[in-house]
Amino acid sequence: MGTPRTIRLLVVEDDPAYLYLIRKAFSGRVEGTRWELITAIDGQQAVHILFEDDIENNALPDLVLLDWKLPKLSGIEVLRKLKQHDSLRRIPVLVFSSSSEQTDIHAAYDDHANEYLAKPAEYDTLAAIVESIERFWAEVAQIPKAVR
Repeated sequence: MGTPRTIRLLVVEDDPAYLYLIRKAFSGRVEGTRWELITAIDGQQAVHILFEDDIENNALPDLVLLDWKLPKLSGIEVLRKLKQHDSLRRIPVLVFSSSSEQTDIHAAYDDHANEYLAKPAEYDTLAAIVESIERFWAEVAQIPKAVR
């Protein structure tokens, strides 16, 4: 088998306990794919990573898992900044929120989120969602490479 494919995932989550569970759930179930998780604990840090940070030779994330209710900059503010930037707008954004308000769901899709996922309370459900994310984005979807 050749070199495994690496998918860089920016996880934006302000709850340290939930962030721990997300990290635990991304166990790399898809053979031949390695998930590299980059984390941000608020919207401002996410924007810094996306627009200014020189993460490992300027490599950008391939995918963003974005909490909606964040301190400093909200999820919608991060999403808007990302999708308005010419070279970053193609990075797929999966909104991951405990909000099931239709106004939040509409706002996310209106601002070009690729998915809006309900954040579960139970770990087993979270693990199942993560497995579906891993399988879809590693086996089915074609992810465009973004450049700064």
